[in-house]
Amino acid sequence: MSCNLSKAAFLQTFRKLSCVHSQLLLLRGVHVSQFKPPVVPTDIDPFPLFMEEGVQTILNDITGIDLKKTALLQPKKLPLKPVLRAVPDKELKRLQADSFKKERSKIEQRPPFMRARKEISRELARNPEIAPVMTNNLLFIDTSAFTRSERANKDKVVVVRDTEGTLRTATQEERDRAIQIAFPVRGRTIFPSSFFKPENLHNALQRCRYSYVLDKVCVQYDPDHPEFLRITKEIYDYILERMEFDALRGTRHFGSMAFYLSLCHREYELVLDMLERKLIVDVMDYIRLHRKIHSQEGSKGSLSKPLGYDKKNFEKLMGLYMKRITGNRKKQAEKMVESLLEAGLPEIIKENLSQRELIDSYLKLETNVY
Repeated sequence: MSCNLSKAAFLQTFRKLSCVHSQLLLLRGVHVSQFKPPVVPTDIDPFPLFMEEGVQTILNDITGIDLKKTALLQPKKLPLKPVLRAVPDKELKRLQADSFKKERSKIEQRPPFMRARKEISRELARNPEIAPVMTNNLLFIDTSAFTRSERANKDKVVVVRDTEGTLRTATQEERDRAIQIAFPVRGRTIFPSSFFKPENLHNALQRCRYSYVLDKVCVQYDPDHPEFLRITKEIYDYILERMEFDALRGTRHFGSMAFYLSLCHREYELVLDMLERKLIVDVMDYIRLHRKIHSQEGSKGSLSKPLGYDKKNFEKLMGLYMKRITGNRKKQAEKMVESLLEAGLPEIIKENLSQRELIDSYLKLETNVY
């Protein structure tokens, strides 16, 4: 397979790609046109399923907590003089537990996966006799009672009197502007930034700034906004095409991406990535989540039941999963499982569980008392 880029265009594109994996894809001549983006099914309402306690627990577990990555993703600040403190072991453990709890709290604030909102504009009254004096649309918003800004968009009444004399409820776009003026959300602009234009967005993705872009999208749009769904889908598809799932692992966006891929029956690439990284416990949970989403596993709430993480259950789940995949994918998965069995699967599972137990121990530790 050869790349159709000219030498100058190739070098220019190569320099823009900061991710090593993306550079390798370019060197191999992988074309974007060969990638088939996932299709979101229309027969499943994802939001109730996404918010189930068992689903959220699995998303938390497979996301994990990586304080080193979190520190690297923090905005750069002016260099300050380092502060060194000598603390006893008990205080050190308390500080570590506090960091784990803060990070888990951020991860649990993952953006929900929802359907796009519907247009709500409807005519309330028609008064053509006042049309001659109407030079502009007049917008009215209820500001009589204070509500939290994040709920104002759903609760407040917004109506418009247009230049033809018609009184109607505001469109979704008009509501967004009106609510932002009356109940401003910090960091959100009345008119979206040019940053979200396709050409600018693509430049940011080429530099692998996935978490940064997703954070900006979460501030600017509500989760049911069509633009929010379009941009997040484009980012998830970009990551899927390049198999760069680890860029979001440990952030609040990893769980939403994993849910999206499973919903669209494109979970195989992420399962393979977990197998390559020897995250066996994560693989088992993710396959159970996939079966739950597509009604292949018990009734609602079954995900909260304990599952034995051992070689027998892993082989059972992988056997059920590989019945639904064919061709090269099945051969690749079987080869990966065989290599894990040869490498000592019980020891790998034990190591995975020890990492989860370490996180759980920090999360359960009391931090309000020294």
